[in-house]
Amino acid sequence: MPDTENKPRTGKKYDIPIPKPVSKASGAALRDESSQYGDEAEINVPRRKRTDARVPIIKNRKSAEAGAEKKPAAVVIPKVAPKKKKKKPRKKRRSYRSLFELMSATGSDGIFKPIRVFGREIRFWPLIVLAAVAFLAVGVMLNNSNLNITEQTVTVVGLPDDMEGYRIVVLSDMNARRFGDSQSLLLRTLNNVKYDAIFCLGDMVGKSGNAQPFWEFLEGLKNPEKVYFICGDSDPGPYISSARATEGVLSQLILEDWILGAMERGANFVDAPVCIQVKNANLWVSPATMLNLETSSTLQAWQDQTEQEEDGVRSGITEDYNHLPITTYRRRLAQQLYDAQRSMSASDIHISLAHEVPADAYIYTSEDHNPETERFLTSPELILAGHYCGGVWRIPALGAFYVPDNTLERGGWFPDQTRVSGLSTVGETQVYITRGMSTNGSVPLLPFRLFNPPEISVLTLTSTLPENMLEAE
Repeated sequence: MPDTENKPRTGKKYDIPIPKPVSKASGAALRDESSQYGDEAEINVPRRKRTDARVPIIKNRKSAEAGAEKKPAAVVIPKVAPKKKKKKPRKKRRSYRSLFELMSATGSDGIFKPIRVFGREIRFWPLIVLAAVAFLAVGVMLNNSNLNITEQTVTVVGLPDDMEGYRIVVLSDMNARRFGDSQSLLLRTLNNVKYDAIFCLGDMVGKSGNAQPFWEFLEGLKNPEKVYFICGDSDPGPYISSARATEGVLSQLILEDWILGAMERGANFVDAPVCIQVKNANLWVSPATMLNLETSSTLQAWQDQTEQEEDGVRSGITEDYNHLPITTYRRRLAQQLYDAQRSMSASDIHISLAHEVPADAYIYTSEDHNPETERFLTSPELILAGHYCGGVWRIPALGAFYVPDNTLERGGWFPDQTRVSGLSTVGETQVYITRGMSTNGSVPLLPFRLFNPPEISVLTLTSTLPENMLEAE
């Protein structure tokens, strides 16, 4: 028989060595020892789920088959690498950049990209543009808050000796604007100027109707009675829609509140010719709207209108009752015009106040009248006007590119600069246009002045001819 005791047995299912059978004596001892813990079947041993990765691999099989006395080879269980968890992609941290970096066009992710000018790369151009805009804004603010004084000598042929060196301050287009608290800057500027009269050429209140800045100006003057003012195209009035139901003089019943307030503070409203006594000379100041009115026919027309409305009031017509005070007031203005035309002499000086610059044809018509045979005011030696505001926006070295006047060539676009501001001559009449103090209500797209500071004009009347007129040809 073959020696089966020394030869290791192998199992049928797995090719592994089977250990030698245990003797009866040792088996009994094992059973006695295990009986203390109960039957093996009673022990609940958890079963592992068998996987192919857990199949034992035997090393050194030859040495194991050499004899049953040798210990079985160690079973090596390969380590199974744990499944790697997929890492969630990290969110990119937002890189917060300063406004300087974003505006300087220095990075690839900046808002602005560098630009090339004449072959050179400019990275900081947004900051340059921003600085230029800020500089321009500051310049505009300072430009609009300063007051420039423009001196102009006006030669008037036949000027009386008593009026030699007569100085006139010309203001226009304040439009309810303040220059300092309670007009302190404006008043301080005028206190350093010697003047004999102040002419305000309209739009001192403007569309806002805020008369307080104009009243503050009058209240701060030492001699407000030297102020003569007219109504501009943007000012309210001069007449209210219906007469006030109060007692008082006729002007208090029909004139706008801002006009009455200025008159209460000492200023003179010029809606008819006014004579200013300058020692022994007479200076007539009139509204330019009366230059071409025939005094006799004008007075007769308003007298007829007044009588008609008086009859209507007696008949109980409400419309005539509401309108009669205004008609009566205008009849009085026609009477003042009629009296002034008969009182003017050839030696008197006539200055006409206009807000909008009169057309050349209008001025020529006033010159053609014959005071001896026709009942018109004498042609003025000087017409003062505003309204243009110097063009509001001016181009350096070129001047204004637009003024609101359809009577000019090209409808006011790119006008002759001598007709925008300053002194010019139309026929035998001199016209002075001041640049004013604010903006023009007719051009709302230009809300501020550019390269055009507010202007206070000071005119000096003289009979001496300018030096350029005395030069030999």
